[in-house]
Amino acid sequence: MGIFDFFKKDKKESVVDFTVNTLKKGYILDYFLKTWEVKSVYLYDWGNNSFAREYFLDSGDETLYLYVEEDDESICSIWEKIDILDIQPNLIEVITSTDEAPKTINYNTVDFIRIDASMGHCNEEGADDEYEELVSWTYQNRETKELISINRVGEEEFEVSQGNYVKEFEFSNILPR
Repeated sequence: MGIFDFFKKDKKESVVDFTVNTLKKGYILDYFLKTWEVKSVYLYDWGNNSFAREYFLDSGDETLYLYVEEDDESICSIWEKIDILDIQPNLIEVITSTDEAPKTINYNTVDFIRIDASMGHCNEEGADDEYEELVSWTYQNRETKELISINRVGEEEFEVSQGNYVKEFEFSNILPR
């Protein structure tokens, strides 16, 4: 080995451009004039080779969920948790008694129509084989394109979120910590 061979290290290709598909816990990104940190990553398996990732983002004074699924291209949506009782006071009873969500719901005097119902599994990235079964119903408002998602985990555990579709280019300055 000559003296100049020391400087000829194997140069592996380093990643310079990170995308929403390469986010990991601890990454930092900019969205909507704020800097956010990825606090958690959730993996979804909807069956039939359909997978998605959800990132819990924290800006210090606000939290959001970024949901990314791959189709022919990345489909991104941003979600905020809401209270199921704000939709319909007896919605939990309706779903648990029929094992089905209603075809339409009303939130903040806006009607939403169910556009999807899916059964799948979810786990937090890094948690060993702790997949939870869930049923998810997605609703959309025709005029505003707003979304509502009702997720049922187990018999009586519900998570409800309100969201909107966003474009991948709205996320910038993605960096590992």
